[in-house]
Amino acid sequence: MSSTPTDTTAILSTGPSTGGPVGDGLNQAAFRRQMDEVVSRIPMHAIRSVLNAVEGAASPNAERARHLRDALVDHFNRLRPMKARRLFTSLFEPFLVDDPILYRSPEAVPALIQRVDMGGIWAALARYAFPGLAAEVQGRLDAMAREAMLDAVLTSPDALVMRDLMRREALDFLYALAGDRKLTDRFLALANEEAHQDAGLRTQYLGRKAPIDGDLLGFVRALLEHNAVLVPLTERMRRDIEEIRGEEGMQAASGPRSAEVDCQSALMVGFVRRVRDLGLPFRDQSQVLAWFAPLYGLNVKRRYDVFLRHVREHGGPAVRESHPLLRALLCHFHAACITIREVVDGMFGDMEIQDGGVLSAPAPTRVLLGEAVERFDRALTALSGTGFLASRSTGPALRAELNAVSRDLTGTVMPALAARLQAAMNARHAPVPDHEDIVWLLDLVWRWGRHLGNAGYANPELKSLRLYAVETGRLAFLQAMKAEPEEKPAHRMAHLLRIRRLMAAVGETVDDWISPVSQGLHRVVHSYLDAEASIDADEWAVIDAFVTAVRGELARSRNWQRADFVDILRLHEARRRGA
Repeated sequence: MSSTPTDTTAILSTGPSTGGPVGDGLNQAAFRRQMDEVVSRIPMHAIRSVLNAVEGAASPNAERARHLRDALVDHFNRLRPMKARRLFTSLFEPFLVDDPILYRSPEAVPALIQRVDMGGIWAALARYAFPGLAAEVQGRLDAMAREAMLDAVLTSPDALVMRDLMRREALDFLYALAGDRKLTDRFLALANEEAHQDAGLRTQYLGRKAPIDGDLLGFVRALLEHNAVLVPLTERMRRDIEEIRGEEGMQAASGPRSAEVDCQSALMVGFVRRVRDLGLPFRDQSQVLAWFAPLYGLNVKRRYDVFLRHVREHGGPAVRESHPLLRALLCHFHAACITIREVVDGMFGDMEIQDGGVLSAPAPTRVLLGEAVERFDRALTALSGTGFLASRSTGPALRAELNAVSRDLTGTVMPALAARLQAAMNARHAPVPDHEDIVWLLDLVWRWGRHLGNAGYANPELKSLRLYAVETGRLAFLQAMKAEPEEKPAHRMAHLLRIRRLMAAVGETVDDWISPVSQGLHRVVHSYLDAEASIDADEWAVIDAFVTAVRGELARSRNWQRADFVDILRLHEARRRGA
């Protein structure tokens, strides 16, 4: 059944399939079961719009409308059982992120609260700080959610009173916790166990996770204490950042990106001043709260370029290894390096590439490794720009990380890629099963190598791999142009396009390898131009390159204007005019 509001509310005009009046108790139960089945098919993102349509519909049968509305509310709320936790963590909503790469930071990132960490802190608070209150709030929210959507319940005046009560209880407990070492250890052990378990469900190949420590609890305590002033300020900062990015995005064709960085940097300076105007706790520049604005831009908005500008121009001479700004940037860099190593080791650990195995990179793995390589470059650029890569105190550790990442590229990824690359190039009649994975990995390796080269860690093995890929591709392309009489032109074109995609991943073109005197390629191109079927953009690229080579051959030897060359030029011009 359709999940659109119109189709769903249409049920209100008809009775249940059992027949008879809806007022009958048996038929009421049957109708409710029918409504539950219908509602279960509605996507979660459409529940609110369907509910609004039901409540706004002019139905002659209020009983049916009530059953449908109750089914919608029950289905929406049933998937959100931890209502007290959701209410409490809404205090931190502007500050929360879900960043699998930063899960792997060797230490807690200053001014960063992961959703999984807040879930772990809530579990520990619910056991040690206010177990009775947490159970009472959960029960009251369950009762309130029987008649209304949970989103509306959590913003109701009664819920806000309960939330403030939990905030004050948590704040008092965290202040008392600082003086009890044994209780602190038990609290952190439970919080870290819950957070690590939740994080393991959200990402792949997670070894150890960034710990919840005393510094993070201190930041949580500060947010609880100053929640009333920090939340509106953070929301305003988020809106301003997005508005500036949107305005600059519309002017991207006419203005350089540096203009956006200038605007964002000035915005950060303004918010730093506004934060420090809040009072004494925000003015100690050795503490995280004083640098809350730029850390928000780094941790939540991931603006490494703006963060670098702020450190350069406004950090001052006090930015040292222990400074919150540098500690956060180092955590981002180390987390990206660890993510790369963990994903590479996990992805290639069970592959027997040399024994005929194939690559296997599911979409989540691709996204995670690709994002880690991109963040590695951005964090490394920021560290280099601040001078810490060349520093005597921080430089050796950073260079050790670079060496480890380079070893993963050289010792693990490239041998497997080289083994599969030749198979993909020579797959004449059908692509290898992992062709898309090979294209993706080849492109990623090439970008990864460029990032290392920009940092002064150019990889000779990567240059050798590129030369190997180009030579293998050239030989395979020359063989692919030799079409056998019994082969279909579409099969030859598909093979040529596969090689072309592989070469494009390393920044190489196949146009120079196209020979105008190749009889096999001539037959393929002629078949495509002479047929009535449409020609794709990639196919046009090969055809246009062949026609260009033909024109060059005719211009080079004017007295040797073969009829088949002239014929192919006329066909090409005719199809291009038609296109």
